[in-house]
Amino acid sequence: MLIALRVTTVVHALAYALQPILAGMFLSGRDNAIGSHGDNAAVVATIALVLTVMAAIARRRRLAGRRVLPVMAAIFVLEIVQLTAGMNHILWLHIPLGVGLFAAVVATLPLVFAARPAEEART
Repeated sequence: MLIALRVTTVVHALAYALQPILAGMFLSGRDNAIGSHGDNAAVVATIALVLTVMAAIARRRRLAGRRVLPVMAAIFVLEIVQLTAGMNHILWLHIPLGVGLFAAVVATLPLVFAARPAEEART
């Protein structure tokens, strides 16, 4: 379970890192990149939902610390806000929230990789 959580966290970070690249491609004149940006946003939010569920299971099984679940849940909720702001062209919110979320997503990596099963933590 912990390995799956870690792999999914890395996939989430990589998918999120693709977002500014796709946005930059659109701003550089590749109009079709905006569709890819939106499609990838749906993938990112879906992975965030999966991560939230996985974090809840890991927490219940005492495989992850107390902070993992609330952080993943907050990121999921904020990604839905981010997705909604982007779809509604609320760029004053979409762009800075995207930057902040990128930092939060990257910050989940050490949080998840530091998680140790309860038995392992005692030894």
